[in-house]
Amino acid sequence: MILPADQFFSQEPVDGAPWAFIAVMGVTGSGKSSFIKLVSGNQNIEVGHDLQSCTSEIMGYTFHYNGYNINLVDTPGFNDTNKSETEVLQDIATWLKQSYEGDTRLNGVIYLHSLVNVRMEGSALRNLKMFRQLCGNEPLKNVILATTFWGEVNRDVAEKREEELRTTPDFWGSMISRGSTMKRLTERRSALDIVSTLLQKAPVTLKIQRELVEEDKSLIDTAAGQTVNEELVRLAEKHAEELSKIQQEMQEALKDHDEEMQHILDEQQRKLDKELSKVHRQQEQLRYDRRAEKRRMENDFEARIREMQLEMERQAKVRELSFDQAVALVRANEGKIRLEERELLERKIAELSQSPVLAEDGGGGGADGTGGDGSKKKSKMKGTSKYLFGALKIIFPVTTAALLGVPIPSPFGNGETITNFFSGMFGNNTDPQGDPADAGE
Repeated sequence: MILPADQFFSQEPVDGAPWAFIAVMGVTGSGKSSFIKLVSGNQNIEVGHDLQSCTSEIMGYTFHYNGYNINLVDTPGFNDTNKSETEVLQDIATWLKQSYEGDTRLNGVIYLHSLVNVRMEGSALRNLKMFRQLCGNEPLKNVILATTFWGEVNRDVAEKREEELRTTPDFWGSMISRGSTMKRLTERRSALDIVSTLLQKAPVTLKIQRELVEEDKSLIDTAAGQTVNEELVRLAEKHAEELSKIQQEMQEALKDHDEEMQHILDEQQRKLDKELSKVHRQQEQLRYDRRAEKRRMENDFEARIREMQLEMERQAKVRELSFDQAVALVRANEGKIRLEERELLERKIAELSQSPVLAEDGGGGGADGTGGDGSKKKSKMKGTSKYLFGALKIIFPVTTAALLGVPIPSPFGNGETITNFFSGMFGNNTDPQGDPADAGE
């Protein structure tokens, strides 16, 4: 596709250009990763071809277009196959909160919906309600509602489904009436048009950002959190009713000495107990208040150790990423750092991308992301994140590197005792390598 002369495109950010941050959301299978791959030209983005979610973490992808350095942030699907709705909301809410605290505002949100889906119901409808509550009314003018997979559905059927989305208040109708824009995603030009529409918008603060930061609410007290909790309460009541019914039937089976029925009911009861426990765990996750928990941790030694163990496990997992995956990870977090640091980050990424240590093995690159001789590109190899993380720990302060998601060595790695470490942490800790999660509190 040939772009007009005034719409310069580059896969790399341009020094001095203003930045625009755009979140891409939608249910699993709506085409989020495909959209970002199409518009950014980044062929390293993994795209799923089934109902399994391929975006389990929040990742950022940058490029330059029409005078702006653009960071498209890919988020997990609201009905992610690997995470509960509560976990997905937690991930997105945490990222939005930290970005807001880092003085970064979104230029907008792109919400994608696949026309392959026959109807909007069940989890899709519930997740759309959660999305509306996450945004709030005023920011809806910075929301693009885009339909995808036009080539997969009969044209007449696709247009009928599009019109239903547009005119039904519980679908997209109410959001459109409040200023949201509806678009079709058909090819790259339409994808760039969607991005261009948001570049013209003034940055906004989403409702959940205001609730979490300015109003100091816990997640369960936000409008989006209450939407999720309503469904959890409904499920809990439903499971409790079914469990009560099974227990009554079990009593009758015992009286009749029906061992086969007892076995069946016992299996059903175990299944319902498990599902009920899962619902209760999700409700507890929603009630989790980070600041209150941090205050409790100051007097709870064991809780602090558990948190550190989880962080060490996360860092070990992050170290296993490829260079390309590490780039996506830090770009998702670059809204948390200052503009000059952001530009330094992009220069370092560009420099390392051309480094001989990450050069392809063999001849020219193949279309499948391998070298010309079939060998895999080094930037895609597991563990090559060490080159990026090592460089960032050199050029940035520890706090900045931590904000970007760079794994920071455990305080126990230098031989410091648990007692000394916690004395410093819960006393007057001025160590710059303290817990990055406590920065800014």
